[in-house]
Amino acid sequence: MEIAAAILVIAVIFVWLTIKIVPQQHAWVRERLGKYNGTMTPGANFLIPFVDRVAYKHSLKEIPLDVPSQICIT
Repeated sequence: MEIAAAILVIAVIFVWLTIKIVPQQHAWVRERLGKYNGTMTPGANFLIPFVDRVAYKHSLKEIPLDVPSQICIT
């Protein structure tokens, strides 16, 4: 019984490390062994545990920018 519980715990940890869910309006950069491997888009994505890692999380949301008024001749 104890062995079954240990195997279950290891399986849950493996699944937790494998499946990553990227939120909407975000893009995550995946690295495999330290080199760029791809960009993960919103939704469920899979990583290889201990080989892949999320290197950067980028927000795709619009950023408001205040532009000062200018005088121009039309």
